[in-house]
Amino acid sequence: MKRILFLFLLFSQFAFSQEQIVKSVLLDSVTIVGIKDSFDVDEFIHYVKTDTTFYMAFKHLRYYKHKYESELNIFNKKGGTIGTLKKWGTHFSDGRNAWVLNDSIYDKGKIYSKKIRRMIRKNTDTSSSIYAQISKIKGKYKYYTPEAFDEVFFPQDTISVSLKMSEGKNKNESQNMRDAKTIGFSVGDDDTQQKKGRMSAKLAVFDINMQQYYDYIIGSTNYKGRDCYTFTVNVKKELSKKDLGEALIRKIVSYFDKENFNVIYREYIFSYRHWLIDLDMHVIVNMDYFNEKHIPTDIYYKGFWNVAFFKPERAEFKLSLWDYKID
Repeated sequence: MKRILFLFLLFSQFAFSQEQIVKSVLLDSVTIVGIKDSFDVDEFIHYVKTDTTFYMAFKHLRYYKHKYESELNIFNKKGGTIGTLKKWGTHFSDGRNAWVLNDSIYDKGKIYSKKIRRMIRKNTDTSSSIYAQISKIKGKYKYYTPEAFDEVFFPQDTISVSLKMSEGKNKNESQNMRDAKTIGFSVGDDDTQQKKGRMSAKLAVFDINMQQYYDYIIGSTNYKGRDCYTFTVNVKKELSKKDLGEALIRKIVSYFDKENFNVIYREYIFSYRHWLIDLDMHVIVNMDYFNEKHIPTDIYYKGFWNVAFFKPERAEFKLSLWDYKID
């Protein structure tokens, strides 16, 4: 359960009923001025509904060689930092398989388990070689959060990569990753709701039963020198406390490049309270282009989750991606 909640945040795509959602869309004045009479709400919603650019950008991330730098901080309930893990390295790919190689790793505080901390203290090598030795040890982290990000961005083994948009299951992926993709790339569809139950029904922000909790706003902005359409799903301000509890997703913002409708910015805010689960999460993904390929450049996560029978975790994660090798 806790892995599903965390991982699906890193992959997102809209899927919803066009006929119902069009009735709820609002147009702001900036949009009306910016695109005049050529704007067609039905066409815009169709683009949003069928968007695959966000998904493909993450496939590019795994498919092409690039450099990375990450920083993970774990906090106590008062907001003090109790553990830090930084990584610098290279994501390699030959077009069929991909693997990562850490050039340097820095840790401070309570990140690793006691067993791993003893191994690090006994080893006099200050390079990342000791970390290479412990990379495949299970239960090496004191917390689940670094384990989750390792699985998504820093796999310990070689993984298969492809630019093919496949709907079938990848036998080499863990159940955690398959669950993440099922929820993340199918937000709001009936299949996801049936498989995952009430929690996932709350993710279906475009479902007719959920529209009472949200405003849907089309706008326009200039983002990093690019003219973009904006599409915002925002929880209604006048909701009662009870109704607010039905809105797990508090906000989703997407910027679509007007030239090609690629998603170049996406932001999520989640909040949920239940006797089994408490969570607050904020995720931001920035995209760009390199050699005409659509790629992620920066990913930010900050959140708190508390699952029954597990220790609560508060963490912040920053990932920078650059120097893509694209022919």
